[in-house]
Amino acid sequence: MPRRHYLLVLAQLLWRMRLDLLLMLALCLLVSLPQAGLKRDLITQSGVEATLGIAVSVFLAFRNTQAINRWWEARSLWGVLVNQSRSWRDIVLTLLADRGVSAQKRIQLLRLQVLAVWLLNLELRNVARAPIRQRVLALASQLGFPMAVTVQQVARARSGVIQDLFARGLLSELGRDALLRSVVVFHDAAGGLQKIRNTPLPSAYDAFVRLIAWLFGFELFLDCFVEAQPLIGIALFAGFLTAERIGAYVEGPFDRDPSSLSLPLDQICLGISGDLLAEVNPFAQIATCSDPSVWT
Repeated sequence: MPRRHYLLVLAQLLWRMRLDLLLMLALCLLVSLPQAGLKRDLITQSGVEATLGIAVSVFLAFRNTQAINRWWEARSLWGVLVNQSRSWRDIVLTLLADRGVSAQKRIQLLRLQVLAVWLLNLELRNVARAPIRQRVLALASQLGFPMAVTVQQVARARSGVIQDLFARGLLSELGRDALLRSVVVFHDAAGGLQKIRNTPLPSAYDAFVRLIAWLFGFELFLDCFVEAQPLIGIALFAGFLTAERIGAYVEGPFDRDPSSLSLPLDQICLGISGDLLAEVNPFAQIATCSDPSVWT
């Protein structure tokens, strides 16, 4: 089991929620002012409060379940890419070596696979760390690609190499079929990841769940404030806001900031680079943490 850095995750979560928490505290302080005169007027009837509580629970549960499902689907698809990359390596090193294909050509096919995986990583993320982008572009340049290279350009080049080897008799029908089946697996996984990246939950639903969580959390605070337990009210208020925000953050597994709520894409790609190009290759030596539970 990887170590779970609860304090790190908590610190990142609090930083991302800083505006929500500041607004929450401002509302609580406003109600606490003696001249506010709002606390009793805003308290709802117990029946309405119970109904609102049920609604919040249902919507939060659905939202967080969908978010975890998206996160887990993305992780599973990256696992498929890891296995597909290893299969690609084994096919290239066995079938092509037997046909007399040069070591340079075999390494080119392995590099194309590694480049495609890293480009997919950068495409899914909103922003990329500069050292990683520089390494990716350096590998792309070595393979003759432009600076603005895309995953599909690499895929077309890879298919072209396969067709060229087959036309020259350096790749058998069986070998071409094996490589193309591996390519299909890559495209299926990449398409699934792009679907997750490009189709988040509807923004209207996101806004509604966030609003109802705020309303119910504020109602709980008011009830506790009337009972002279403001600290408990603040804790409950913050708890509902946190539960709603965790669902929103986990919903995007390819996050733009170094958060432990997102997938460790760099670690996964580093593993693929090491599997295909050996750990001594510069592309497999990008500085990062060795702990798989942390993404730096």
